[in-house]
Amino acid sequence: MLVKDAAELDAEEIKRLQREAEKLYEEQSSVIKRPDLPRPKSGVVLDMLQETVFDEDLAMVSAAKLINEEMTTLISHDAYAHPVQPDKKDPIVASLMSEGKGKKDKKDKKRKQTMEPETHLDFIPEESLEAANQLLEDELKAVLQEKRELLSSATGKYDENDSDVLDAVAADTVQAASGSASQLSFSNNGWEQGVEGDDHRTAETLYAEYKAIQNATNAVAKSCSKLEQKLVIQTGGYNQRSQSLIDSSMQSFAMLQHSKIEAVVYSRLRSHEIKGAQLRIESLRDEIERLEEEETKKQKKYGELVHTKNRLQLKIRSQEKK
Repeated sequence: MLVKDAAELDAEEIKRLQREAEKLYEEQSSVIKRPDLPRPKSGVVLDMLQETVFDEDLAMVSAAKLINEEMTTLISHDAYAHPVQPDKKDPIVASLMSEGKGKKDKKDKKRKQTMEPETHLDFIPEESLEAANQLLEDELKAVLQEKRELLSSATGKYDENDSDVLDAVAADTVQAASGSASQLSFSNNGWEQGVEGDDHRTAETLYAEYKAIQNATNAVAKSCSKLEQKLVIQTGGYNQRSQSLIDSSMQSFAMLQHSKIEAVVYSRLRSHEIKGAQLRIESLRDEIERLEEEETKKQKKYGELVHTKNRLQLKIRSQEKK
């Protein structure tokens, strides 16, 4: 019988945890799996989904109502289980969070009192999900075939690839949306359908946009001012040290320049002294030669005088004897 060691047991435990994490990931909705998708941050979307759908076809009304209820349930569950975290890197969000620190406790208490209970999702078996995916694929194929035939009758071109059909339908949808969006205007209540040529609504839209930009600019300016103050406090010692180093460097540079000037002056003095020393040595040599010649002459004369002196002394002695 083989006994597993600690490394094998740890590897099995890691694999088990990975399987559990993958299972939890598969149970999440697509919005949670993809962080790049937008998520509603208020109850406006829920209110829009709960509104009554007006249509002549009762079946379509019932289907739209069921879809909206399911979307409402999913959004409520995701908002409770996976709340949207504020982006603290955004200066506007950071400014709003710094302003609301004092009122945070009261808001938390009020939010806890008014918070709705958690919305639980029904457990859907894997077989049911696969069957639903197959139904959706069949419905997508049928819709694509219908759109392909409509495009073929309208343009005379029959597209075999599904991607070409989707691109053509998306282009038509974008064109229609851009045409309808040109009559939208922004107000305090959100985007509203306006009337073409309505100057009053256009002015309100521009004013609302101006106020939004002004508020955002004020928030960014306030955040930048606070950041500047923090940086001044944080880097004050570094600034003083930097200034002292700059002063010391400038003083050292001035001393270096003064030393260069002194080196040039002393090098010139040295060259002049070398030339003067050579001249003085030559003059001293001439003086020594002259003195040696003069000494030789005077010694010769001194010898002659000594010889004359001796001769005269002998002559005087000889005269005294006589």
